[in-house]
Amino acid sequence: MPYLPVREWRIHLGAHKTATTHLQDTLGVHRAAMLPHGVDYIPREDFLWLARKYSRSKGWRKMLRSRPLEWQFTRELQRLRRGPDTVLISDEDLLGYTFDQLTTPLYRQPKCLHLVKAMGRTGRMRLFLGIRSLDGLVPSAYAETLKAIVPEPGGMDHARRALADNPPSWVELVERLHAALPDATLTVWRYEDYRAHWREILALYVGRDVGEFPELPPPQRTVSPSPRAIEQAEALDPSLAKQDRVAAVLDLYARYPAGEEFGAYRPLTQAEIDRFRARYDEDVALLRARHPDVLAEF
Repeated sequence: MPYLPVREWRIHLGAHKTATTHLQDTLGVHRAAMLPHGVDYIPREDFLWLARKYSRSKGWRKMLRSRPLEWQFTRELQRLRRGPDTVLISDEDLLGYTFDQLTTPLYRQPKCLHLVKAMGRTGRMRLFLGIRSLDGLVPSAYAETLKAIVPEPGGMDHARRALADNPPSWVELVERLHAALPDATLTVWRYEDYRAHWREILALYVGRDVGEFPELPPPQRTVSPSPRAIEQAEALDPSLAKQDRVAAVLDLYARYPAGEEFGAYRPLTQAEIDRFRARYDEDVALLRARHPDVLAEF
């Protein structure tokens, strides 16, 4: 029997380090149970290769504006489905990468919104975004960035000073998303709420009752590193090939995890923490005032 045309895309854009891995792993395990309820989830691992294929460069993204190439993307995307007309996709790389969180503005040039626009021409689009206070996000984003790129001179000190002088705004990102995708609805939740209300937030994202979501152990690939692990990752040979660098950093983070033995990575001063938290509180207040239907409250 042919698959139903997609009636609704429900796209979780991330952001990085806002419990996206937990959300993706939970939906992946629960995928088969959701199908009888009319909901499919395309696993990030399956979607990622396709997104990268059609986002190789700025020139390639411009080419996707041509209808033949856009049709090719949507045809290949259809092959990842299992039938229902409501489809979930969660991929934080649609916005960019973790190092794009260490800049002002956040995600200065989103990498894959052209793909979201293409999907929006085949069904209704609902977008979802997790936000987080920068005092918790910045150290995590920096640790994640070390897996992929050689750090700037000065490392974390350089990044945190630049951000502390001009903290980026989640509201600014929300308003750019509204401008880029005016026909899509957007729902935002706070990472701080996700930790206590993850089942409610998943239900909000999925949009209907699909049974009880399973409780999974913490994902090992996102384990928090200790100061020792960060220091050794920063000192790795900058000429390492990307895949070798990723493997080496993952090994360091597994050998020296944050905890009682090796301590916790806390590079921010109390003044920086206070400023980041104040900016976050301002952002949440602005979201409530300017976009009252966007922020999910728990």
